[in-house]
Amino acid sequence: MKRRTIYGLSALFSFALALVGCSDKTPQPAPPPPSPDLQQQAELFRKGVEKVTDGVYVAIGYGLANSILIEGDDGVIIVDALEGRPQAEAVKAEFNKITKKPVKALVLTHNHADHVFGGAVFTGGNPDIPVYAHDTTAAYIDRVVSVVRDGIYVRSMRMFGQMLPEDRAETCGIGLRLDYRPENIALARPTKTFSDTLDVTIAGVRVHLAHAPGETPDQIVVWLPDKKVLLPADNIYQAFPNLYTIRGTAYRDVMEWVRSLDMVRDFEAEFLVPCHTRPLTGKDAIAETLTAYRDAIQFVHDQTLRGLNAGKTPDELAASILLPPGLARHPWLVESYGTVAWSVRGVYDGYLGWFDGDAVTLNPLRPEERAKRLAKAFAAGKPLSDQARAALAEKDYQWCAELAREWTRIEPESNEARSTLAACFEAMGSAQTNANARNYYLTQAMEWRGDIDIVPPDSSRVPDDFMDALPVDSFLNAMAVRLNPAKAGDANILAQFSFTDISEHYTVHVRNGVAEVRKRSVDNPDLKIATTARTWKRVASKKDSPALAYATGSISVDGGVARIVEFLGYFQ
Repeated sequence: MKRRTIYGLSALFSFALALVGCSDKTPQPAPPPPSPDLQQQAELFRKGVEKVTDGVYVAIGYGLANSILIEGDDGVIIVDALEGRPQAEAVKAEFNKITKKPVKALVLTHNHADHVFGGAVFTGGNPDIPVYAHDTTAAYIDRVVSVVRDGIYVRSMRMFGQMLPEDRAETCGIGLRLDYRPENIALARPTKTFSDTLDVTIAGVRVHLAHAPGETPDQIVVWLPDKKVLLPADNIYQAFPNLYTIRGTAYRDVMEWVRSLDMVRDFEAEFLVPCHTRPLTGKDAIAETLTAYRDAIQFVHDQTLRGLNAGKTPDELAASILLPPGLARHPWLVESYGTVAWSVRGVYDGYLGWFDGDAVTLNPLRPEERAKRLAKAFAAGKPLSDQARAALAEKDYQWCAELAREWTRIEPESNEARSTLAACFEAMGSAQTNANARNYYLTQAMEWRGDIDIVPPDSSRVPDDFMDALPVDSFLNAMAVRLNPAKAGDANILAQFSFTDISEHYTVHVRNGVAEVRKRSVDNPDLKIATTARTWKRVASKKDSPALAYATGSISVDGGVARIVEFLGYFQ
């Protein structure tokens, strides 16, 4: 309350100065009060070293990321090393209060600056201390500090708020504050690398390292089987994940991220120690949290794919895709770091690239030119439809198209709006020397006039020999992006598919608005569906009727025909 009162007085004082003209400078607005949600989240990063279990400690709040100490018989293992020398030195001093045993190894879970640039503090520059990482980690570090350094740096400073005054920098979403400075870099480069998995014993501690691409392609997780401790790196933290980060990144394969989380779910950890936020204890709590996290990621992926297959644009999808209520309320999925909308755009771009499928955006006006047109349009004070008509009459086709497209959004049933937009596309297409652009413009002109309607091809017309050659898992995986969460509602059904001709089993678990598909056999599923791969391919591609296949015995169901009909009804 005290802080808010000060802000209120400041605002009143600035307003008074403006009224009496006591200053020849424009009064600066008072900073807004801190977000209560972010203030509460900042408690997750309170500084200190926390004991997780015997021999495992995590340092939180000394930098943007955590650093983890694993104590062995005659030495310690350090996992991740913060963003620079000062942060690493502060943590090392705290770890030395716990044990004086020497560092036997450093593990870098991935290439991000807040995890690697304090490494030399822990190794002391000793080349005999191994630095474990994925095969590609060094190359990613080099790429960020050379090829895209300037662009990433500027955007990172904005995103992490490093240049903000301390009273304005409440939290970074996954840590209190990033304090990256080039002069503080103390990198210990990887010396022991692997591509898939690596099992080592260090200071008497059995350590399993596994490649787990997610937030970064080089991400590795650390599993301590004897202690049941999982260090998941940045594949999970107590915030909705950055499936896309606004500081800029190459496409993050979100389904690889999901598969990585599925892999660590199978460890059945009793202690979870993320590299951001506080640890989580308890086998059931960890299993539930990992499951909700992977479901949220898959939901965004699947619903984005479902929408783009329906012809929707990134703007339309970002505005309409929301997590199911149960996931949206989950304490580990608060949108304080990543957001669903940004993630939708990232997934869309990862599959289809920058173009949203609307010919209006193929060759937009230059930003400066568009700003001038907007200013002129506002000054004219005429209705949007009138200005679109005028632009068409003046043969100002791109501007007309931009106006007419907005007109169609306001009046989607207006034939005049549609025909105006079509006329623009036809004129722009006819003038094109690029064949791809010409064809796109002219085809969309026909679509907007209603002359044609492009629909996806009928899968039942695909030749049988081609269908038979496709792997059956591609048909099951396709179910995930065809799930309609509105139809599934809060259903929680586990179905097992057993393909008798190829002796393979798959499960499709519908829950939280997603369909998790895994190659496995389980005890006591809700539904058992036994058939041949050939039969299922024909049913899935609509070559054969599921009712006929059931009636002829080609498909057998254990769990009730009504239940399987309901289950399949969840999918489009």
